[in-house]
Amino acid sequence: MPRGKVGDKVDRRTAMAQHLGYRTLLRSMGPTFTTLAIVGRLPTSILPLALLLYAQSQLGSFALAGLATAALSLGGASGAVLIGHLSDTLGHRVVGVGTTLVQTVALIGFLLTCRPDAPLPAMLTCAALAGFANPQLGAMARARWSQAAAVRDDRGPYTAAAMAWEGAVDEVSFVVGPVLATTLAALAPAAPVLLAIGLAWVGQVGFALHRTALPPARHGRARHPDSPDRIDWTLLVLLGVVTGAVGLLFGGSQTAIAAFFTLRGEQAVTGLVYGTMAVGSASMGLLSNRLPARFSLSDRIVVFGLGSALTAPLLVVAWDAATMALACLIVGVMVGPTLVTAYALAERIAPPERLSTVLTVLSTVGVVGVAAGSAVAGQLIEAFSPQQAAWTATLGGALATLAGLVVMRRVGGSGASGPRRGSQP
Repeated sequence: MPRGKVGDKVDRRTAMAQHLGYRTLLRSMGPTFTTLAIVGRLPTSILPLALLLYAQSQLGSFALAGLATAALSLGGASGAVLIGHLSDTLGHRVVGVGTTLVQTVALIGFLLTCRPDAPLPAMLTCAALAGFANPQLGAMARARWSQAAAVRDDRGPYTAAAMAWEGAVDEVSFVVGPVLATTLAALAPAAPVLLAIGLAWVGQVGFALHRTALPPARHGRARHPDSPDRIDWTLLVLLGVVTGAVGLLFGGSQTAIAAFFTLRGEQAVTGLVYGTMAVGSASMGLLSNRLPARFSLSDRIVVFGLGSALTAPLLVVAWDAATMALACLIVGVMVGPTLVTAYALAERIAPPERLSTVLTVLSTVGVVGVAAGSAVAGQLIEAFSPQQAAWTATLGGALATLAGLVVMRRVGGSGASGPRRGSQP
């Protein structure tokens, strides 16, 4: 795709279109779709902490419990793109039900093998398989919104609202999930794992069988006149850098904040304080649907990425729970639109037949970014202090900004809203 030509294809009529309200958006897919998409995400957000707490209770070691969580994450990262590809080639129904079945068997195996007299590799294998079989429901949901938008006259505003909504749902689920895990683990160590299994069969399977489920790509997908025939791999890599950078910010700040309050003997407030970042991110992500169309997608990545880099040092200078919560809220406000915009641009460079694959790539890179941020911050905590580790968040914002500048150049400058005509919010 020649540089500078993309922006020339902006549909002026769509640029003047009104923003789409969320009530109209959600009504278009129905309440069942929305409910299942929310419930189906909860197992993914519950399992990391659920496995950690159960393993610690059975083995009496946080080190071994940490290995179980690491195996879950590594399994998820290694299997995500394959699962996304299978969603396109086999269809959402087969993949959604099949992965949930495999995940259920793996989690039951984890509960049975997580004991002192069982071989450690067996437990780790079950944990890794549970992560590998994650059905990637978020990518499926975004792909379905994109397909619904392809046949609408208000495709641009509709897609923008959908991507903003999905970003907010992601944020909320990753706040609610850990709360459920910690609360139930206090009652019974296995309870959060069993809850995750139950929610998977309700949410994941229900979503897989919903009437909006996409069939195999070979059976045909709805195409917009501006749908690309192939993936712009350069843009996909750049957008992957953006989501990875945001993950770096989240992972680094989460680890630094946890260490900050642990050393102060205030572990109980960690979740509440860090949750304000999710609140800020989700709120501004939803409001990004109201940004003017002339504020292009590539510009948004640069502006909000830079905002993240400039506000993240507030995490370094915060001195108590109140100031740390305020810092988290401000940083979250900057991060939300960055992530939403990356997914919105990715949807525009994906052929309908590769939607789930492309969107899964971005979410996978984000997860890897979170793991990298946690690892880097952990090293900085050991070498310096939790406050110094918070500079990892600034690094994430800076990387997102740099990638956004290259994206801006790639799509032809600030006049463009994305790689496809009529695609801007």
